[in-house]
Amino acid sequence: MKLGLQLYNFRNELKEDFRGTLKKIAALGFDGVEFAVDYGKIPPAELAGFLRELGLKCAGTMFSADDILNPSSQVFEYAHALNSPAVTISKMYDFVANCEPFCELCRKLGDTARANGCFFTYHNHWAEFALKDGVPVLDCMLQATDPEKVLLELDVCWLTRAGFKPGEYIPKCASRIRQLHMKDIIVPDDPNTTTELGRGVVDLKSAFLAAKQTSCQWLIYEQDHCKESPFDSAKISLEFLKNLA
Repeated sequence: MKLGLQLYNFRNELKEDFRGTLKKIAALGFDGVEFAVDYGKIPPAELAGFLRELGLKCAGTMFSADDILNPSSQVFEYAHALNSPAVTISKMYDFVANCEPFCELCRKLGDTARANGCFFTYHNHWAEFALKDGVPVLDCMLQATDPEKVLLELDVCWLTRAGFKPGEYIPKCASRIRQLHMKDIIVPDDPNTTTELGRGVVDLKSAFLAAKQTSCQWLIYEQDHCKESPFDSAKISLEFLKNLA
C-alpha cells in the first residue's frame, strides 16, 4: 500500500499559494496526495504534469456529488489526467431518514463513475453508522449497491467515534475498500481534537494489519485540525505510518 496525504490538512496554505504548498508537501516524502475539492484552478493536464514534476502520485480526487453527476463538469477529466484511484464524495445529513435516497445516490454515482471509466468511493464520517432497523446505514448502502461500482474510502477515526473497532469492521467490507483514511483523535466525540497519528486513541495498528488483507491501495493520513504547523504534523504522522510496516 502506498502512503498518501489528504490535502484538506493544508487547506489554508493552499488558498495562499497552491503550487508553492504542493512543492513543500512533495519534500515531506509521501507517495502521493489526495485532492479535497480544491484543484487550484489549474487545468487537469497541467495539474497532472505539475504532480509528475514534483514526483507525487494522486491518492484520490474528492468532489461534490452534484459535480460528479454533472456531464459538463471536469470531474472525470481531472480523474483521468491525474490517474486517480477513485472519485470520492462524503455526506453529512440524517442518514436514517435518508437511507433510501442515500443508497440511490451512491448507485447513481457508481454507475456514472463506471460509465466514465473510473471507480467511485464513499468516504464516511460517523453518522452513517446510525442504525436503520438494527443495521448501520453504511452497511445498508453496501448491501443495496453493486460491489464492483460502489467502493469505500473508510475513515478509521470516524469509524472509531461511531463505536466500531477498525480491526473488526475492515474485514467485513474488505473487497470494497480502495483507500483508507488514517486519522487519530484524542477525544472521539470532539472532532476538534484530531491529532498526529499515534498520539490519540484510534487503534491504527489493527487498522493497518486489517487493511493489508483487503483491496486497499492507499493509506491516507488526514488531520482536520493541526495545533502547530501542518507540515510538522505531517512529518510526525508519516514517520508513524512508515514504522507500522
